[in-house]
Amino acid sequence: MAKTVIYVLDEGYIEFAVEKIHGKLKKLLEEKERIYVVLAGGKTPLPVYERLADLNLPWNRIHFFLSDERYVPLDSDQSNFKNINGVLFSRIEVPSENIHFVDTSLPVEKACERYEMEIRTAGQFDLSILGMGPDGHVASIFDPKTGKIERAVTFTPPSGDPMVPRITMTFRALNSSRYVLFLIRGKEKKNRLADILKGVPLSASFVKGREKTVWFVEE
Repeated sequence: MAKTVIYVLDEGYIEFAVEKIHGKLKKLLEEKERIYVVLAGGKTPLPVYERLADLNLPWNRIHFFLSDERYVPLDSDQSNFKNINGVLFSRIEVPSENIHFVDTSLPVEKACERYEMEIRTAGQFDLSILGMGPDGHVASIFDPKTGKIERAVTFTPPSGDPMVPRITMTFRALNSSRYVLFLIRGKEKKNRLADILKGVPLSASFVKGREKTVWFVEE
């Protein structure tokens, strides 16, 4: 039966999360030759990714996927790919073919189709590192109905901050993950986690790891 674990930390939040993620990646790499990891966009995970880049791992054996992308040029400061690339991908020795992202230079439908095909190559994900918005959204799933469609990838109209169109993995894709780790910081997000624990059907409540779901919460 899948487990849920919550860590509430007064200090050392980033260091603790990095230590746990690093340990999980090493364990997964002992089990398999190649692993598939989902990374969330947004600001909260970036310091964690930056610390991970300093660690010694066989990065060539890890395939990375982005949980969602803002439908903006990839060189835009609003691009999740650009921001993650700056703190992680550009600083580690990982083959370009191991980095899977939404090609926002394509028309929306084509971009979704291509990314869905790439996700199928993974079969299932080993680890998903996700965030949660102050409204309880996960990836770019602002309305749970959006996440419940049968496809692995879908387009969402302008939402969130920044208010731009987005392309996102759905619950079907995210819930294929063996392990799901949520990184949340801030009072509003902590309140949304409390709502989820009470059974409120926010988008993030529909995402769970097949083996374990872990919440890292900064007090």
